[in-house]
Amino acid sequence: MSLALGQVPQDAKQSVGQKLATLDQQVAQAYGQWHSKEQSSEEALGQLNQQRSETIRGIGEDLKNAGAEQPQDMQSMAQCQMMQDQAAAEGGDQGQGAQQGPKAEDFVNIEDVQPNASKEADPGGSFETKCGNNENEHFNSDNVIAAPGVLNGAHHVHDYVGNEDTNAQSSDESLAAAGTTCAKGDQSTHYWPVIRSLDGNEDQRGAVQEGDVAEQQGGDQAGGDQGDQAGDQAANDVNANSVTEDDQGQDAGLDQGQDQGQVEGQDAGVDQGQEQPPAEDQGQDAGVDQGQDQGQEQPPAEDQGQDAGVDQGQDQGQEQPPAEDQGQGQDQGQDQGQDQGQDQGQGEGEDQVGGGEGAEAQPGDGGANDLNVGSILKPDATIKLTSGGADQVTEMPRFLRIITGDAKAFTNGDENANASWSCEGFEDRQLKDKYPICPEGKKMIRTFKFQNCWDGQNTDSGNHRDHMEFSDDQGNCPEGFQNIPQVQQTIKYDIPQENLVNADTPFAVDSFPEQLHNPITDHSDFINVMPEDLMKTAVDCINQDKEC
Repeated sequence: MSLALGQVPQDAKQSVGQKLATLDQQVAQAYGQWHSKEQSSEEALGQLNQQRSETIRGIGEDLKNAGAEQPQDMQSMAQCQMMQDQAAAEGGDQGQGAQQGPKAEDFVNIEDVQPNASKEADPGGSFETKCGNNENEHFNSDNVIAAPGVLNGAHHVHDYVGNEDTNAQSSDESLAAAGTTCAKGDQSTHYWPVIRSLDGNEDQRGAVQEGDVAEQQGGDQAGGDQGDQAGDQAANDVNANSVTEDDQGQDAGLDQGQDQGQVEGQDAGVDQGQEQPPAEDQGQDAGVDQGQDQGQEQPPAEDQGQDAGVDQGQDQGQEQPPAEDQGQGQDQGQDQGQDQGQDQGQGEGEDQVGGGEGAEAQPGDGGANDLNVGSILKPDATIKLTSGGADQVTEMPRFLRIITGDAKAFTNGDENANASWSCEGFEDRQLKDKYPICPEGKKMIRTFKFQNCWDGQNTDSGNHRDHMEFSDDQGNCPEGFQNIPQVQQTIKYDIPQENLVNADTPFAVDSFPEQLHNPITDHSDFINVMPEDLMKTAVDCINQDKEC
């Protein structure tokens, strides 16, 4: 069970954050030693459990000394086990680097699906924000909400529209100062996993390149303001197997067979009873491994870097010192020693981790080495704010962060899944766990409807979910929550006809490797950076039944 600490006292945030980094590094080290066959699984686990026990005990002491209550049974969170990798079991032995999933049975002809949804729009007005279709090719494999400060934190590539600054290092301040692709001065951020045509190409746009890491070596103190705001949440959760950050509301936190703690909205701790899946970026001397557990979310950037801080590029086969002893401005001497402490001011209005198509990717780069293969398809996006069924809505706060869907729903279960797939002309037939095969000339559609009930206090929460809820069918919010505009993203794609005719698996959403590109894992992210006057205009349009 995932146990939230609630609020970490200010006096303990830095030390707890450092120990969160240590937990990440310990898991990565153990995985590297096992994957490189330097240790047996039993040896690696024995050492890992001992290390984790000591670190978790230290977290408890930090909380106690700062006057906070320790979660019960903290020491039980130190124990880890391994079992067969579900990705390999489901996907079969396809060879190193081969794409695993989707399968032919993940697709269905939309004409064979019975109507199951209403075509009626929400009552009230709406406000459309025109943000383009990522014509400037803003791609990266970061996730600033779920994994602030972590390069390639998502392990798959995102399309971005809106705010031009958005990457792992973004802060409220940098987002507010950035340009935007949206009209009317809307600086909000919208991002979702790319859709790829499964044509065999290795489209590396957005994948982490060697130069991206090198440019960030020895950067300024990472995180800064972003660590104060979004990073505080990373120190607020304790997971059943680890002290965690973002498990996207998965209470049980049992990532079945997934690599440990991949971040985009999942259990970032060590999964009980799970064997770590093979990952090229662990335990190798590639120098781009971020020191995380196959995408495990790192603590806030301020706790990782401290100017020339925690070296995230360490050889995973070697023991790493405690986080307190890292971050001293010196290279740890492993691999290429790529420092995660990046210049907060770098890259406003530009993609910090984008790469040119065809450039050689590094292991665990968000592209081919994370089993995301194929040409990236261009989105045709429509973004609206609606009533979400409510009679009246109130303004959402600036810098509100919302994640909808579950990037690990294939292994987590569908509790937080919110995928919705369909075709033009068949919008009354919505699919959750299947991809649609659309008739010729009809575009494939993804639809995201975000949580529209806000707790009235927080712009984020420890698991990035608790501050938001969905309204009921009548538009009513749970007690303690208030109606805000509902963000609705409708994204259309032209699927190459030759794919539909000649391939059993014509396209797929980018995903974590062990999620096998299953359609149920679809998800999207939003950060509200609308100027307050524009947000008021949007709310007035909705409440006055206008179409703006």
